[in-house]
Amino acid sequence: MRVGVRPGSSLLIGLSGGADSVALTAVLVELRERLRLRITAAHLNHRIRAAESDRDEAFVRAMCARLGIELIVERADGLATVANLEERARDARREFLLRVADQVQADFVALGHHRDDQAETVLMRLMRGAGAAGMAAMAERGPGRLIRPMLAVSRAEIREYLDARAIPFVEDSSNASRDILRNRIRADLLPMLEREYAPGFSGRLVELAGEMRALDDLVTAIAARELDAMRIGGDALDVSGFGAVNRAVRAVVLRLFLAERMGSLRKISRAHVESVLHLMLDGGPSDSIDLPGGWRAAREYNLLRLLDARARKAISADFSVPIALDGITIVAAAGFKFEASTIPAADATMPDTLSVAMFDAAKIADAGLVARSFRKGDRIHPVGMHGTRKVHDVFVDRKLPRASRERFPVVTLGDAIAWLPGLARADCALATNATETILRVEASAISA
Repeated sequence: MRVGVRPGSSLLIGLSGGADSVALTAVLVELRERLRLRITAAHLNHRIRAAESDRDEAFVRAMCARLGIELIVERADGLATVANLEERARDARREFLLRVADQVQADFVALGHHRDDQAETVLMRLMRGAGAAGMAAMAERGPGRLIRPMLAVSRAEIREYLDARAIPFVEDSSNASRDILRNRIRADLLPMLEREYAPGFSGRLVELAGEMRALDDLVTAIAARELDAMRIGGDALDVSGFGAVNRAVRAVVLRLFLAERMGSLRKISRAHVESVLHLMLDGGPSDSIDLPGGWRAAREYNLLRLLDARARKAISADFSVPIALDGITIVAAAGFKFEASTIPAADATMPDTLSVAMFDAAKIADAGLVARSFRKGDRIHPVGMHGTRKVHDVFVDRKLPRASRERFPVVTLGDAIAWLPGLARADCALATNATETILRVEASAISA
């Protein structure tokens, strides 16, 4: 098979009872013995069409019993009352099939989409302003374990196959509803275009989808390499060189990143993509854009970070954690750890990094050190400087991203700020010639 099914494969068929899925099932049953296929069928009763939905379930139960196929049935609840019914029903069916595929350890999930479905999908996406990826429409294989073995077969050919073998199927009455855009395209628009403007138009739409698929595969491969080169951790990209990336590749890089972080692009529109691209190319050092589902794309100087609502809530949470004067203290809300030890002053050497601070241990003993969240109005008296500075100004000078400022650990001694790890040391509890014991504290970032 062109879809990659090998002898001995295990297949899960999405069986609705309609002509397409029934024909797919019949063909695979014919091939079962020759290819040593293990076939299971799955049927989701959406419970949207009342008695008709139950009729469909009864039909597929009888069909699978007659063919000797294991059938797994599930009934959905509440779909009839939700908005965007068509989309929600499709999502529920996809989730159900993938879950059952895991349950039965299927190598592939076979769907009954055909050539006319492809033409309708391409035209719908063209009308909605889709780009190359959208115009590629459905693939014979993918994403994941999904396969569409009949994508090169027309609706008429499927009906001829069923009629020739007297194979029964059920009709979905919702396919006649003019309230559904796809139905109007199928029954009215495509036939009119074929009849009055462009005979063979459906076939050319399918050919266009194939060309766009090949183009999209190429661009996606290039974009994947660019994305890997830009990664900084799991949720951020280095966008300093993004302007040099080919224009045809930029949006694909972003879509790959968004899909990876958000799980899908279902709610992401072309306008969202364009806004985030502008943020990556021309955004200010602390600009941000809100995205569907509680996500936010934030520019942090040369980084683009994508955070969901839970991560943003954790970042903005207040914290105050005493730092142990011996051993390791984890400040999870800040994503930092502090390692403290006490050494004789005679053995101490001056640190060469602001990630290490040396304190006169005697001056620390009573009040102790505390790592807390940044507060508006915080000021620090840096070593060697007359007067104080706003901590906010230190953050800006050191190019600390705005989102990181909210969780940055400000180390205090009593009411005074003693240290901004990695950024500045305050004129507070410094060691002198009279100091006998040094408290050495090293700060380092940890994984969130």
